[in-house]
Amino acid sequence: IPPFLASPCGNMPMSACSAFSLAPMPEDAGSLGELQHLADIRRVDLLYAGTVSSPDVPDMMERVGEAVRHYAQLWENHVKVSPQAPLQALNDDGAGVNEILYSFMNERDKLTELSKMVGKLRFAIEGDDHRTRSETQEEIDILGRFLPERFDIPSLLLAVSDSSSRGGQLAQLYLDRCYRLSDGDDEGAHDLDEKIETLKALG
Repeated sequence: IPPFLASPCGNMPMSACSAFSLAPMPEDAGSLGELQHLADIRRVDLLYAGTVSSPDVPDMMERVGEAVRHYAQLWENHVKVSPQAPLQALNDDGAGVNEILYSFMNERDKLTELSKMVGKLRFAIEGDDHRTRSETQEEIDILGRFLPERFDIPSLLLAVSDSSSRGGQLAQLYLDRCYRLSDGDDEGAHDLDEKIETLKALG
């Protein structure tokens, strides 16, 4: 148990660790509509576990844990009836896990991850590594769903997938544009838009 939770957990039974929640206790989350929108983005189920008004931290944690364990049991029962479901999920190259991680990242961290993927994809293309190329393209597509539409990730993906030197230049411009937009530098992003259009026209 993490040190910061050791005291609040007290004498909670170890059986509570069979399934756990993040965060481990209730948090204010705005309206139901906001929760539904967040669940849609993360592609997770939205559960109603009753109301909690107790200021007692261990009690609130136990209530959340009870709801999680109940849901985990329902899922386990479902798996027993349909054993192929978890196998398919495990063979999904960790895409579901990545989506959960992206949902917790701030915008800057997502762009850092995007930069790594762009470099990885260019390296795979230059090395004629078809498997890594396909996997990384899918990773970028998934990450793009968690970034603003104005970042135009589809165009970035199209550019970085182009094996020509022009494709590499366009990819770098699109990536720089994402950072400018993230920094609120709309003027700088506009300048990059013009460079992108000029480079496209040369092709």
